[in-house]
Order: sequence, then structure tokens, then C-alpha cells
Amino acid sequence: MPRYVQTAPALPDVYATDPVLRSWLQRLLGEDGLAAAEGPLKNLAADVMGPLRAAHADAEAHLPVLHQYDGWGDRVDRVEVSPGWERLRVAAAEHALVALPYLPDARATWGAGTRVVQHALLHLYGPESAVFTCPVAMADGAAALLSRSDVDSSVRDPWLGRLISTDPAVAVTSGQWMTESQGGSDISATTTVAVAGDEARHPLTAASTIGEWLSDPRGAEVLTEVFTRMATEGSGGMTAALTLDPAMLQMAASFPLSRMAMFPGSPFTPETLPGLVADANK
Repeated sequence: MPRYVQTAPALPDVYATDPVLRSWLQRLLGEDGLAAAEGPLKNLAADVMGPLRAAHADAEAHLPVLHQYDGWGDRVDRVEVSPGWERLRVAAAEHALVALPYLPDARATWGAGTRVVQHALLHLYGPESAVFTCPVAMADGAAALLSRSDVDSSVRDPWLGRLISTDPAVAVTSGQWMTESQGGSDISATTTVAVAGDEARHPLTAASTIGEWLSDPRGAEVLTEVFTRMATEGSGGMTAALTLDPAMLQMAASFPLSRMAMFPGSPFTPETLPGLVADANK
């Protein structure tokens, strides 16, 4: 009996075979508006069915990797992305996914309908984007904010042009900066610390480095108490050996305190760290 292998389906043209999208665009843009929009939409659809589909597969197979430290323990925070992810970034700029609503020619052609055309472009791009629509959305949000007349030009001018550039070599995306080091919308592991009082002080967290803890008066007291207890009790294993040697401790100064949990016998565990953080921020 011959082996049966199902043939992969030929995926259709994402724009030409979507009558609902075209009907929606015709209703909102009118005949002339739709005719003007079809060129950019067909160009993006052609890319989606070709290089971007392959780029999507590559980006999903090779997820971004965060390198927080180099081989010597120095903090570098370098994100390594795949060629597929980079191709998706380039396409987002070239097809004006962020820039379109801010381009004078586009505003002259569609007016407020420019956002409708932008939405249609994102509708085509999104399914094969490996969620690059996320930085696109944040870049658009930043551009909208910087476009306001009440924004200081010293803040706006260095960045607005780059956020809305269609040149991939110039274009940048915006990021979402959160108080939570673990990021995301799950607040069950919230680590933000608020410190009462008028004195400006950066609160310590489990993600703060050992050097930051030791340079903070109260943080140094808390760590010293832990180190002294380990020395007195003869506990702590490798952590005690590390902390009792000033040279070794200096080498670990760039490590977040939470990373000390990797050492056998460490008193800095997920269970004990919240109490130490609370104590240090009293």
C-alpha cells in the first residue's frame, strides 16, 4: 500500500479573497478612497504570501533570546532576534504600518479614513507577524503622544521622525516600560515597592543587584545581618563562602540578589526574599 502524504493546501491571496474586508473599505472610504488604498494593500498582501510567511515561520521557530549577562558576569541586556523577526520589522516600516496616519499625502488622500486604511494593512499583516503588531502598536502610541503640540520639542524632535519613518535603517519602535521586572499583565507576582516619606530613594527589590543592596544604608544592614547569621550558624554553604570573602563578593556585585538562590544552602530563596525586601524598604 503506497504511503499517503497529504498535500499542503495552497493558501489564498489574503486581500483578493477577502470580500468582507473590501466591502468594509468601500463603505468607509468610498470608491475613490478604496481605489487609492488598493495599491498599498495589494503590495502588502503579496509580501504576506511570500517572504513574510517564511519570516513568520522563522520567527516562531527561533524566539528572541535575552542575554542579561556576558561571559564575565557584566550586565549587557542584549536581545538576540532571528532573521525572520528582523524581516518582519523591515516590512512594518516599508509598508508604513506606523507611519501612514502621520504622512501628509495619506492624510490628504483619505483624511480621517487614513486610520481605516492602516487598520486594513494591519489586518493583512497581523496573522503572519509573529506578534510584531505589538511593537507597531506601541510605536504608534508613542508617535501619537509626541505629535501633540504641547510636547516639548526637545523630547519630540529626536524621536518622532524615527518612529514614523518608512526607512527600515532609520525606523525605531517604542517599548512598554513597566515597574514589574517580570513584565506582562499577570500581577500575581507583583514586586513593586512603595516607600513612605519625602526623601527621594530608589526602593530595593529582589531584582536589585548585590552592589545596589550594599550601597544602600538599610539594604547593607539587612544583608550584613544575614551574612553574620550565616557565619555564626555555619550555614549558607557556598553563599556563606562567597559573602565572607570581600573579593568574591565584589565579583558578584552585578548579580541580582534573587540569583543568589542558585547557590546550595542560600538563604535568599523565593520564600525569604519578600521579607528581606520589605525589611530593607522600611
